[in-house]
Amino acid sequence: MRPLIRTSALGGYNELVRELGGQPEPLLRQFNIDPERLDDISYLIFFHSLMQLLEASAEELQCPDFGLRLSAKQTMETLGPIAIMARTSNTAGDALFCIARYISHHSPAITLGLDNTSAPQFPRITLDINITDFPYRHQTVEMAIGLTANIHAMLTENRKRPEAVLFRHSRILEPKVYKRHFGCPVLFNQDCNALVLTPEQLDFPIRTADAFQRDIIANYLIKKSGGSPQSFIEQTNFIISRLLPTQCCNIKSVANELFMHQRTLQRRLKDEGYIFEEMVDNIRKQDAQNFLAERRMPMAQIAALLGYQEQSSFNRAAKRWFGVTPNHYRKSLHTIVGAKPE
Repeated sequence: MRPLIRTSALGGYNELVRELGGQPEPLLRQFNIDPERLDDISYLIFFHSLMQLLEASAEELQCPDFGLRLSAKQTMETLGPIAIMARTSNTAGDALFCIARYISHHSPAITLGLDNTSAPQFPRITLDINITDFPYRHQTVEMAIGLTANIHAMLTENRKRPEAVLFRHSRILEPKVYKRHFGCPVLFNQDCNALVLTPEQLDFPIRTADAFQRDIIANYLIKKSGGSPQSFIEQTNFIISRLLPTQCCNIKSVANELFMHQRTLQRRLKDEGYIFEEMVDNIRKQDAQNFLAERRMPMAQIAALLGYQEQSSFNRAAKRWFGVTPNHYRKSLHTIVGAKPE
């Protein structure tokens, strides 16, 4: 399964690209990310798309520190409800533990750990990206560690800096760039990606601690943890829904999004009792019902959102689904909604 991530991870992306003289929209669309939905908290993208976007942006804009620069524009609010839990924890260590525990709500591709046993005098916040088939991750790792350092600074009211920052990868920037960003020694070719702290930093008290509010958010996150599409079929449906408006939704493009060959996709769907064309048709029907319930949405717009190049194709599909034309189906919906009980 391809892990997802919330688009809040791209907070500041548009601003940074424009500062560097580029246009964010073509870059985003290159990796099937809708530029209009970056501020939509419910919008999910594939983690692979995020990684590819950051690497491509760094290369095209000739900005090798793109990931670090992007992290400098991000705050703890990037994590959504998890940020509220962190702010209402008792200490910085408690907050970091909460973030580590619930980070999968932001993306299951990220693992955070709080290691205070291997070297008790220098506890570490470790970070792993659980992607095995995309080796180019320098920009993503540096952005993630940069954001983690920002969160640590916020939790300690900007009074504390890490003792050191560790990266698994080799150095790609001048040492002064890293020193300027983190304000501490930065080491490379290490056994983990991590911030090295002190016990005093973990014990730093948080003034906004509120155990009751923290528990409410924790319960919310537990209930919502199953809300993202995780199964193979759910993710396939997710991609189909996202690609339909591009009018390029075919089995090859969906397979590309899943990073597999189209024959592999066909075989896996068959093994689970699904046919690609039927999945597309079912999603179109469901979306058509929702769109037609909107009184003011033009038919041409609905047809385009469903992936039809011609209105006539949509009309024929509607007759097959509902037995009537789209206009007649819309009128019947509004008649039912407007009917008064006797």
